[in-house]
Amino acid sequence: MKSKTGKKNRSLMMSGLLALFAVISVMALSACSGANPSQVPASDKPGANASVPPQNPTTGVDSDKDGIPDVAEKVLGTDPLNPDTDGDNIDDMQDKTPTVADTPFQPTTGVLGFQITNILVENNYDPMAQKDAPDHLEIELQNTAGKDIGNLVAYYTITDLTSNQKEAYVLPLSGLVLKARETKSIHFDQAEGPGHFRANPNGLYSISQNQLRFSVTISASGYEAQTAEVTKDAGGTETAD
Repeated sequence: MKSKTGKKNRSLMMSGLLALFAVISVMALSACSGANPSQVPASDKPGANASVPPQNPTTGVDSDKDGIPDVAEKVLGTDPLNPDTDGDNIDDMQDKTPTVADTPFQPTTGVLGFQITNILVENNYDPMAQKDAPDHLEIELQNTAGKDIGNLVAYYTITDLTSNQKEAYVLPLSGLVLKARETKSIHFDQAEGPGHFRANPNGLYSISQNQLRFSVTISASGYEAQTAEVTKDAGGTETAD
């Protein structure tokens, strides 16, 4: 169940941050002019010359163009490179709960065609580099059908077991094809390349020091969705173990 208090606090925080950045921007522009408005000649004051366009205040770098500056996204817990952090088709600027998907997720039904054989959120290992890897959500999928499976979608939640704060994400696994009888690992992190899908770098996984509970559901049209859960020990995420 979503916390009404959490929604209200998140909404108030976003409104407050945007207002703060607007004020800071106006102050910065005034400081850069180096002049006191009362000392500016009438001919140079705004409105005296209709051909002079008004200056637009800046709110800082906004990498994903969602209207929220990158520095504010860090405070809000949203992804500065994803305008729709939780994947519910509502941009973060308009989303009252930008890290909790508002659209109810409906797991697919059908025949059994794949299964989750392993799930990790710590003590990860990179078999290609043959060395430990930074902690991240990793899922091993096995195709038990006699044909390739595509159009997979992941729905996963992260719950802080101390504060009860929860995040929920919908993430289409674009480009992923699980070939017949194939076993493949997929990774939710900030790395790029086949099998890697972007995770929110400012979410609970990165900021909470508490024990976290992960629940992951993988769906594919025509097949029975598969779910797995795992708990991460208290403490922050680690680099290579």
